[in-house]
Amino acid sequence: LSLLLRGGDPSISSIVNTIRTDITAAGAPSSAGKSSSGSGSDSSDAAQALALCSIANISGLELIQALHVEVQHILVSKSSTPNVRKKAALCLLRLVRTSPNLVAGREFAPHVAQLLQDRHLGVLTSTMSLLNGLAGQHPPEYETLIPYAVHILGMLVLKKACAREYLYYRTPSPWLQIKLLKFLQLYPNALSPEANGAGKKGSKSPPANKAYVSQLTSVVSKILTETDVSDSINKSNADHAVLFEAVNLIVTWGPGGPVQLRDGAMKLLGKFISVREPNIRYLGLMTMARLAQIEGSADGVKKHQATVLVSLKDADISVRRRALDLLFVMCDTDNAERI
Repeated sequence: LSLLLRGGDPSISSIVNTIRTDITAAGAPSSAGKSSSGSGSDSSDAAQALALCSIANISGLELIQALHVEVQHILVSKSSTPNVRKKAALCLLRLVRTSPNLVAGREFAPHVAQLLQDRHLGVLTSTMSLLNGLAGQHPPEYETLIPYAVHILGMLVLKKACAREYLYYRTPSPWLQIKLLKFLQLYPNALSPEANGAGKKGSKSPPANKAYVSQLTSVVSKILTETDVSDSINKSNADHAVLFEAVNLIVTWGPGGPVQLRDGAMKLLGKFISVREPNIRYLGLMTMARLAQIEGSADGVKKHQATVLVSLKDADISVRRRALDLLFVMCDTDNAERI
């Protein structure tokens, strides 16, 4: 069906009931599944997963309007298996991208909070993909979920709590870490005392706010201090992907963020723009240019002026362009003549 049909196909209406039957039939064979070593349950999971994939691939307004309620129900149902919840989260993300007003954020946010307390890292990763899609459209409606994202980051970065199958070259689930950091970048005022509704009626109290702020700064600090160039290209790529998202988060906080984190990021980027690997050097120059635009960062970036000038002679034209961008940002009356 996914290959033969498209969203606007006239025959969509004839398959809606069939798909609905597959995605809602999970509860029926559960008792039978127990007496047959789980075979009935496995079969039901496979049917649900295939039906959810078909909905996502076909999409189309008619299919969305007919089945989006069922998809949301499967996602938040406690009887759904982790595999089905992963599929449901990604299916709903596809539907939301097609129809942005499909989910009411303030009503759906508590359900996402429940999903973020799941211990299965696959479910958490899929949920964060969905959350980034939803929060990217309406950030204020999901601001209350910041403490949940910080808690998960803390478990991965500070406590290294990660199932073996989600370790990537000894790095705990870098994909999930990146999604969490991208979500936090949507809230530049997350470190302010008023963030997350502190002090508002029915919201979290200021002490709880301070707790997650402290944990978040500890997480970002550890990412900055423990990331280094590795002999393994795969590990190095994964670690640097997390690192640069952490630096992007610091840039997002702007002048209101911790000064020690900005200084640490600048020092680390200064190290990366001098390595031989062109991809790391490119990202280092680009990120340093963003960091240099924050008020109070001018003196820190000027310390690396000589290294940036050397990059103007790089064989890679993209690296030379990023070096020019950074020189433009750091240029003032003191160094204009030299530049």
